[in-house]
Amino acid sequence: MGFDFLVRYVHFFPAAAFAGLLLAGLNVPISEDIVIITGALVSRGAPELFVPSLLAIYSGVIISDFTSFFIGVLIRKGVVKVKFASALLCPENLDRVRHYLDKNGMLAFIVCRFIPLGMRNTLFMASGFLSLPLRRFAFYDIIAAAISVNTLFFLVYCFGEDVKNPFHIAGLLLFALLGVAVVALGVRFMVKRGLRIPLTRYGLPQVLVFPALAALCMVVLARIFYPAFWLIPLEAVFLLVLLWMLSFFRNPARKIIQDESILLSPADGRITDISVVDTGALGQALRIGIFLSIFNVHLNRAPCSARIEKITYTRGKFKDARSPESTRVNESNTILMTRLAEPCSCLLVRQISGAIARHIVCRTKETDELRQGELFGMIKFGSRTELYIPASEPDKYEVAVGVGDSVRAGLTPLIRYR
Repeated sequence: MGFDFLVRYVHFFPAAAFAGLLLAGLNVPISEDIVIITGALVSRGAPELFVPSLLAIYSGVIISDFTSFFIGVLIRKGVVKVKFASALLCPENLDRVRHYLDKNGMLAFIVCRFIPLGMRNTLFMASGFLSLPLRRFAFYDIIAAAISVNTLFFLVYCFGEDVKNPFHIAGLLLFALLGVAVVALGVRFMVKRGLRIPLTRYGLPQVLVFPALAALCMVVLARIFYPAFWLIPLEAVFLLVLLWMLSFFRNPARKIIQDESILLSPADGRITDISVVDTGALGQALRIGIFLSIFNVHLNRAPCSARIEKITYTRGKFKDARSPESTRVNESNTILMTRLAEPCSCLLVRQISGAIARHIVCRTKETDELRQGELFGMIKFGSRTELYIPASEPDKYEVAVGVGDSVRAGLTPLIRYR
C-alpha cells in the first residue's frame, strides 16, 4: 500500500528525498538507507527520474553530512547548545572518533557510512567538534558517500524486485563484505606463509576498497548502458584508474646494500632542492628535498641504521609539495634519528603531505632501531620527503646528488661520508 501511494506521486520523489535527507542531517529520525532504496526502486519504474533522483540523493547526503559537521563546530564554540548533542558527543564517543580518525580517517568514514542508528551523525558532529580540517572532512566524506550510496543504490537498481526485502539487501551487503574479508584473510595467509605480495600493508584498506569501487562502477555501467558506443572508452578509463590504484601501493623487491658510509634516499622521486636551513633540533642543517609524484613508489625507508629519538606530528596546510615552502606550512611528520654507526650524529627525516596527499603513515615509535633501508612508513598520494643532516662540519661528507636527479628509496646514495 505504501509503495502504491509513492507511485501515485512519484514525480515529487527527488524533492522529497532531498528534503528528507536535509532533515536527517539535523538528527530527525529519517533513514538515509530507506531514502536511497526507495530512490532506486522509483528509478526502475520511472527511468526519467534516474538522474534527478540520484542527484537529489547525492546532494542531500553531502549537505546533510556538512550540516552535522557544522553543528559540531558551533557546539564546540558554544554558539549552539543542543540537548541531544550531550549524548552523541559524550567523552566516550569523542575518544572513539578521535582514535578512528587518527588511525585511519578514510577507512573510519567508509565503515561508519555503512552503519545506521546514529553512527554517521555522531562521526560528522564529532569531526566538527574535534576541529577536523574542513578540506579533509570534505575529502573523506565525498569518497565515503560515493561508495555507500553507489553500493546500496545500484544493488537495488540492478536487482530490483529481488531486493525489496530489507533482509535480502542485508544479505547482499554481507556477501560483499564477506568477499572483501576472504580476500584480506587470503592476503594475510600468504604473508604468513612467506609468499611475497608486491603491495604494501600500509595501504591495505585503500588497496581493497578503491580498486573494488572502480570494478563495481565498471560492472554497473556495463549492466545499464551496454551496448552504447561510448561505453568502451569509459570502461577503459576506469580500468586505468583501477590499475593505477594498485600500482600506487606497490612494494617492489629491492636488494639493499648495507653501507654505513652513505646515507640512502628515504624516498623515491626527484630532488627539488639542496640547501642549508635553520632547524630547531639540528641547528644549521643541510636539507635535501625529494618530490614524490603520484606515479612514484610512496614508501619511506631508513637512510641508515639508526635509533628513533623523537617523532613530531604537525598539523598544517596542503600546498604543492614541489615547493620548498611546503616544508614550512604543510602537514608533516618529523622523525629525529641517531646514527648507530660512526659518525654517531643526529639526522632528520620529514614526511610532508602535498596538494593531493591526505594521510601520513609512520609505523615506528621512539626507541625503535631501524636497519639501513628498512621500511617505516609511507605518504598516501603526491607528497614530499626531506633528509636533514648537521651542516656544522661540511668537510666530513659530500653530497652525491644534484637538483633534478631521480632517486630511489634504499638504493640511491644522497650523502657519502669521507
